[in-house]
Amino acid sequence: MLPMCGRYTFTFDAQSLSEAFGMVPSGFHINKGYNIAPGQYMVIVRPEKGHLVPDVAFWGLIPGWVKDPNVFSKPINARAETLEEKPSFRTAFRRKRCIVPASGFYEWKAEGKAKVPFYIHPTEEDLFAFAGLMEDWQGPNGEIMVSACIITTEPNELMAGIHNRMPVIPPKASWDLWMDPSAQTREVQPLLVPYPAELMAAHPVSSAVGNVRNDGPELILPVA
Repeated sequence: MLPMCGRYTFTFDAQSLSEAFGMVPSGFHINKGYNIAPGQYMVIVRPEKGHLVPDVAFWGLIPGWVKDPNVFSKPINARAETLEEKPSFRTAFRRKRCIVPASGFYEWKAEGKAKVPFYIHPTEEDLFAFAGLMEDWQGPNGEIMVSACIITTEPNELMAGIHNRMPVIPPKASWDLWMDPSAQTREVQPLLVPYPAELMAAHPVSSAVGNVRNDGPELILPVA
């Protein structure tokens, strides 16, 4: 199986993102993307001084205790079942939870020796929100690098036919709780469950999505 979750789409402007999260519109610049991949920068929403703010983060978590990010294997996903056991995720799970807004994501289904890409998206909302973890890594010269990863869980009925994992997609009503730094892990743990299958749809798409250099709305179009 290919890593999960490893590609997604983000097709919103700053105004629509601000409205979705109740944030004050700002001059924050947002790049839309139809093939966002690990190692690239992605938009996140994070708490800051009692408010929610947009930010950009490197997709690949860099814990604060890392000495040299260049030689550290930066995880793009974190398994919901072991967040408190893994040193790479423990601190972020307790204190640095964030949201990764998205309009959909891709997953590859194994069919014989081939892997067929599918696009998975919400049916009742335009916007998904993945549960994420973030870190503010500080270098020896005081430089700050914001990084993040996406939490995964067991698949729902729809995803089970495509892959053995899926991203955690907390409902909108729980976004504030998830990002509340004062909330205990026991309070947010119940959110780390599969998203309802009836609120998602999936269809096969072009294999062009496998190349990170390809980026455009044609990537999410259904193919036979």
